[in-house]
Amino acid sequence: MSRLQKAIIARVLLLAVFWLSGCSFFSSPINISGVWSGTLLWTDGPAATFTGPLTLDLVHEDRDLSGTVTIDGPGSEPLELDIDDGYARTHTMSLEASGVVAGTTPQNVTFEIEGDFLESQMSGTGSQTINGATYHFTWEAVLIAPPVPEE
Repeated sequence: MSRLQKAIIARVLLLAVFWLSGCSFFSSPINISGVWSGTLLWTDGPAATFTGPLTLDLVHEDRDLSGTVTIDGPGSEPLELDIDDGYARTHTMSLEASGVVAGTTPQNVTFEIEGDFLESQMSGTGSQTINGATYHFTWEAVLIAPPVPEE
């Protein structure tokens, strides 16, 4: 291979690298803010094989997620948990929410999920810990209310 051919190949490869790295830089930023509705499928514990509703009310700023998670609590009453920590980037997301189930004996609840998203769908795996006992599930959700654009 001649010196000229090597130089051309090197320049083409260099341009390809810059172009590919620039694609993600110039693409519109992701934003998964909005209300997502879905289901949890419990994979272990006393509720194994049962499904339950899931609502994610997400605020996505930079890479951080905040908002609330709503799942079934005791007696199938909605249990709303505040998101303590969360992130979303590229096509992956993760969050942790926690709260206390009130009652005769208050119970500490921690809810963690991670997953992948694409446009208006997301899914993944997660766990819920109630007073130290951890149970696992798979989940999926669809966007039902995108955020209202700022004026």
